[in-house]
Amino acid sequence: MPASMGTVEDDIQMIRDLIEWSGETAAAIARNIGSANTTINRFKKGTAETRLGRQTLTKLKEAYPKFPGFVDADSGERPNDGEDSDDVDIQQWNVAYGMGGGTYLDIPVTGEMHKFSRSWLRQFTNAPPEKIFLATGTGDSMTPTILDSDIVLIDTSENQIRVGDKIWAVAYGETGLIKRLRRMADGSVKMLSDNPVVDPETAYDGELTVVGRVVAVVRKM
Repeated sequence: MPASMGTVEDDIQMIRDLIEWSGETAAAIARNIGSANTTINRFKKGTAETRLGRQTLTKLKEAYPKFPGFVDADSGERPNDGEDSDDVDIQQWNVAYGMGGGTYLDIPVTGEMHKFSRSWLRQFTNAPPEKIFLATGTGDSMTPTILDSDIVLIDTSENQIRVGDKIWAVAYGETGLIKRLRRMADGSVKMLSDNPVVDPETAYDGELTVVGRVVAVVRKM
């Protein structure tokens, strides 16, 4: 009888078994092997469309050598790079964006890198990874949409206000802000907060620079 050929469904079950066996979350397992959360989470949720890559499987075996579920993991074909090639590094700016009075802004700033999968990023933007950055919001003016110290994903390929009331990262003078922007008929831009107790502000010609659009709130890393 020919050897059983492994499938995506086999990998889904293997990851679910690993999570149960280890008592760890999918996110914790991903951190342990240095991969994006979505690399493991897509198997936990059963949404994976391709098998685990060879490099990912090797890392899992090294991190969990006593897990018995790897016994048939080498059956069938696996892509050489697989999901590992789907992981990209997104830079976190070492700068906070104020959601209140604002924070002094000096960009670009080099920060640490975080791994995300391209498939996860495509839920929010089709921009190339080098145009996407992470930053921390400070203050409570965008509550409840964005909380103090939340991590936000900024797409710098979008820097033109074509649709009103979307959320943007901006430089207002020498201050970094996260606000909803609405272009007015006189050419000014109204900066709106989601917190109803915070009054809107208006920026006039030359006062406001759009850094990028906030496409996702990652909360905590």
